[in-house]
Amino acid sequence: MKKQLIGLSIAILCMIGSSCKEDYLDTVPTASVDASAAFATTKNASAAVNGIYRAMVVRYLGSQGYFGYPAMMMIQDILGEDLVIGNVSTGWHINENRWQVHRSETGNLSEMPFDMYYRIIGNANLAIANIDGAAGPQEDRSRLKGEALGLRAFGYFNLVRLYGKRYDAATRPNSQLAVPLVLEPTTQGLPRSTVEEVYAQINKDLTEAIALLPSSRVAKSHINKEVANGLLARVALTQQNWAAAATYAAAARVGYPLMSIAQYQDGFSDIGNPEWIWGFDHLEDQSEFFGAFHSYISSNYNSSNIRTNPKAINSTLYNKIPETDVRAKMWVKAPTATNTVTPPGGVRVPYHTQKFRLPPNPATSTMGDIPYMRAAEMYLIEAEALAKQGKDADAAKILFDLVSKRDPAYKLSTSTGATLLDEIYFNRRIELWGEGHRFLDLKRLNQPLNRNGANHNPAVAVLFDVPAGDVMWEFLIPRREINSNAAIVQNPL
Repeated sequence: MKKQLIGLSIAILCMIGSSCKEDYLDTVPTASVDASAAFATTKNASAAVNGIYRAMVVRYLGSQGYFGYPAMMMIQDILGEDLVIGNVSTGWHINENRWQVHRSETGNLSEMPFDMYYRIIGNANLAIANIDGAAGPQEDRSRLKGEALGLRAFGYFNLVRLYGKRYDAATRPNSQLAVPLVLEPTTQGLPRSTVEEVYAQINKDLTEAIALLPSSRVAKSHINKEVANGLLARVALTQQNWAAAATYAAAARVGYPLMSIAQYQDGFSDIGNPEWIWGFDHLEDQSEFFGAFHSYISSNYNSSNIRTNPKAINSTLYNKIPETDVRAKMWVKAPTATNTVTPPGGVRVPYHTQKFRLPPNPATSTMGDIPYMRAAEMYLIEAEALAKQGKDADAAKILFDLVSKRDPAYKLSTSTGATLLDEIYFNRRIELWGEGHRFLDLKRLNQPLNRNGANHNPAVAVLFDVPAGDVMWEFLIPRREINSNAAIVQNPL
């Protein structure tokens, strides 16, 4: 299976909701195959779907700093206040930290996710349109279609949160513009659908996927029933559909026990961890070296970025973590040569990260596996959703089930209302640090960006405050898309 994951990049139009350039239409890419051949059999179709997963972890725009979905995970935390970049020694992701490139029509961060997610969607559309006619067992056709539906929903869920305004359950229908809904292979430029329409399609795709998918799968890198439930839990939480969020989150974590305290300190780089529901299982012979997640966020990969500009946690957040909590060991407030793992010659900074760490010999383990979804997140979603329904005792119990695994001294919370929610949010911030949730959490909760009073360097961050609901929370549509698609319009500048 791992060898197949090298990735068949299938034939696909422009992969985005825009018209294609004429020279593109006249060229057959060498990395492409005809769709009819790609989906002639379920064996071929499996290779094609594997190629979609591979498209999540390759470089975009020719940049080692834009290494697919894992780059977006890191950048979405860099856009928040909890992941701290201390200096500008290497320059990587500094302008992202300053909220500049996603607010530029020609900025890499406005273009890269648009490019990537529509590539995933375009390939998924081909699979959905062709898989029913593939020769092979019906169970394989069902599974592959379920995976393709899940991947399409995953693409649209990320796009609508980045390029659209936040979903507000109190103002249904959410008629604000989102992104074009491209649901079949096409080269026609389409207008932007509404936020409500995009979420309706996401829910439809994931509901159909759950009906088709088994729990078994060839690898954790693939979407199964539990992953689809986890995606639905994320969607329901974002839409403030609290009852559904709690139900789907509970279903998603079945069979994925929380890791032990010892496992928590293993470095978050091994997909074999029992708590990981979904992730990237890297292959050493396909290493991206300096263009990979752990090349930028780990404590010990031997890159100039890690050596000279290691990542840190927000000091005010860290100082609230109890010493008895294993998560306090994921960062070092006062690092020394004996208490902090770094690459040879690496500098040490206050609140230095140790969470993501490659095995003892990173020279032979260059990438590390990457967690896309963990059981801990599902506990936190369920706890938040229960608390939002006023079920404080139930929410506190779910929170206890998680936090007591991290901190043996933790006691069942007796808090209620907003105080209990604050406790849940605090645990969400420290539990999911670096895994791509903070910017989107601030946006969905309609909270401001506030980097004041912590260890952010003014010369690096520059921007310390963004009001809730400001237009800056919306990524701009790439200028290249606007130039080629007459049906699309830009977000407010």
